[in-house]
Amino acid sequence: MRLNKYLARSGYASRRKCDQVIESGKVNINGNIITDYSYKVNDDDVIFCNGTLINEIPKREVYLLNKLKGYISTSSDPHGRKKVVDLIKSDNRLFTVGRLDRDTTGAIIITNDGQLANNLMHPKFKIEKVYFASTKIDIEKLKYVSLSEGMKIDNNIIVRGKMKRLGKKGGLIHWQVTLCEGKNHEVKRIFKALGSMVTHLHRESIAGFSVNNIMPGKYVKIKNKEIDKVLMLNNKS
Repeated sequence: MRLNKYLARSGYASRRKCDQVIESGKVNINGNIITDYSYKVNDDDVIFCNGTLINEIPKREVYLLNKLKGYISTSSDPHGRKKVVDLIKSDNRLFTVGRLDRDTTGAIIITNDGQLANNLMHPKFKIEKVYFASTKIDIEKLKYVSLSEGMKIDNNIIVRGKMKRLGKKGGLIHWQVTLCEGKNHEVKRIFKALGSMVTHLHRESIAGFSVNNIMPGKYVKIKNKEIDKVLMLNNKS
């Protein structure tokens, strides 16, 4: 197994972070500094990563959490803010698959497998995410249907997806937005480009896993065969 994949699978960090750690010369194997991501790890290798002994790949854990408002999606925070990973009971180091803004609620996948997290975020797998958004300002249909063909947002970035007006209730207009990309603050940037602003944002599902039957702040464990099936099907599409 390649070194960067091994470190990510071990739960040391996300795949991207592991690449950075290797590149910075913080990985020592059998007494030698290794900066080659593609180094093939052997069973008898003694690996230290930033001074920490990496000696096993733990059993993969994958969770679907219904995120509460006010929680952040990072694995660590120097300011001591509430983190989504703290809601999961596990002895392993956990990572979120992508991020949800602090004020956004809903579906987020959490795992101890940094390689899996990398795969689920990779554009080639086109992992579907379904959001429910509320706005105060309505949008003409002619404008929002253009999202399906590709819509330009800030910095001339093109985004694609599906947008459906669900109706008006309680003084707010409600929307369903389906995306298969992972740009930062993507939904909010789409509404801003359409001349509106999101007042509430909830992600109902990710990769086909819905939080409809999960109480806010609670989670369920996803079976490995279920998550592997998602990756296999999306890789073929």
